[in-house]
Amino acid sequence: MTAGATSPARIGAWRVWTADPGILAAEELVAAVDRLAGGVSLHRSKHADTYRWARLGGDVYVKVYRRYRRWTAFKDWFRPSKAANVRAASAALAAGGFLAPVVLAVGEERRGRFGWARSVCATAGLAGEPIAARLAALAAVGDTATRHAKRGLLAGIGRELARLHAAGIVGGDLVPANLWVALADAELRIAFLDHDRTRIGRAPAPWHRARRNLVQLNRVVLAGVTATDRLRVYRAYATTRGWRPAEARRRLPWIVAKTLARRRAERGTRIPADAGFRAVMRADGPYGGGRS
Repeated sequence: MTAGATSPARIGAWRVWTADPGILAAEELVAAVDRLAGGVSLHRSKHADTYRWARLGGDVYVKVYRRYRRWTAFKDWFRPSKAANVRAASAALAAGGFLAPVVLAVGEERRGRFGWARSVCATAGLAGEPIAARLAALAAVGDTATRHAKRGLLAGIGRELARLHAAGIVGGDLVPANLWVALADAELRIAFLDHDRTRIGRAPAPWHRARRNLVQLNRVVLAGVTATDRLRVYRAYATTRGWRPAEARRRLPWIVAKTLARRRAERGTRIPADAGFRAVMRADGPYGGGRS
């Protein structure tokens, strides 16, 4: 499965690693995968389905990864499954003091000689809500206290992302839906979700790798989030990474240009070439919507 992993249980074509068999047994996970696959997923992408599994003691979120291109089968013989990558990334996040869903179990189903046919990762639910929902709620109130709370949350996102990159970790899909405000140890913290493509490095992430997360986070139009709010996130990020003001100003245009390019790729001809950043990213503007 992964280097350093404990011996997995073998159940038919499945190999399953469990963090604590007393909480979630390997046999129970395999049975749940087949049962959940016959229902409706919470979210479906080209390579995975995510299900909510209601269990005594709290919901479990089960993400089932599948092959979606034939040519990837050969690669899968030489690399860990996506579920195994979630486990490794989650362990690295926990070791670095970051908050992420607790991995309860990881499984790989192998058919034939080449790699895995499916893999599955089961994580415990988080007590919290998506960043976008919290920001929208704070913006809707609009009094002085909530404005300060909103600005503090935005700055906190920038600082935590900078800390993540300083630890050598680059998220695979750091869109707002994968950032949560979660309750941990009686305090609210920012949690990072969805780590099947997260990269773990041994040194601080260089700019050419780290900047992709800033674009991923920035490209989604959000209710209650202005261009100035986005700048607050970037300033907190730059300050935490120790950049000089001139260095931060020099790198900002790339983020803006790349964000606009991503929005135009998603919305097509609806966004004219001369549309500015503020207009394109305004939630109540003519170019809102698109993928999240």
